[in-house]
Amino acid sequence: MNDKFFELPEEKQLRIVNAGFKAFAENPYKKANTADIAAAAGISKGLLFHYFSNKQTLYEYLFRYGNDVMFRRIRELLPSDESDFFEIWLRSQRAKSEIMMRNPYLMDFFIRVYYDKAPESAGNMSFYSDLETTITALILDRIDRSKFREETPPEKVIRWLIWAAEGFMKRQSDLGRVDIEQLNSEYTEHVLFIRQHCYKEEALQ
Repeated sequence: MNDKFFELPEEKQLRIVNAGFKAFAENPYKKANTADIAAAAGISKGLLFHYFSNKQTLYEYLFRYGNDVMFRRIRELLPSDESDFFEIWLRSQRAKSEIMMRNPYLMDFFIRVYYDKAPESAGNMSFYSDLETTITALILDRIDRSKFREETPPEKVIRWLIWAAEGFMKRQSDLGRVDIEQLNSEYTEHVLFIRQHCYKEEALQ
């Protein structure tokens, strides 16, 4: 990747990024057309490849960019003194939803990466797993474990919530375009249901 890309005005960088998200969200990797990405971004295809040496480089950059944006926003919304597991989880979810509303093709892009299972996604999936591990460790390090019932430790609850999130996203994907507001509302209801069954009774007061 050419560092000249980062010397562009932010608005122009975002045009290229959002054009890439849209193309890769709407098409499998092999069918995403770089000429269409360049046209949507208002630049030539040659200039696009001046910044990104090939389609794979652009694809990988978009994945890391999207994850970085989400991770930064989640950290901004989490007070340093918050220790309630479910409050942290829901704030994280709200941050993701806010970002998706601003970047309408970002969620679709991530779903496409996750479910296409294309060879080009292998490095991204490894990165995604590493990021998930990092975020999980950050949450587990700061929560009040005394609120949990013995039979439902937070490590187990996190796995349930991640699996549930994947299921919600897959269902939305199967229905077509992702409805962020509906997804957030239904998933929040699910998280609160899990909370009722995983916290000790006194922690629910």
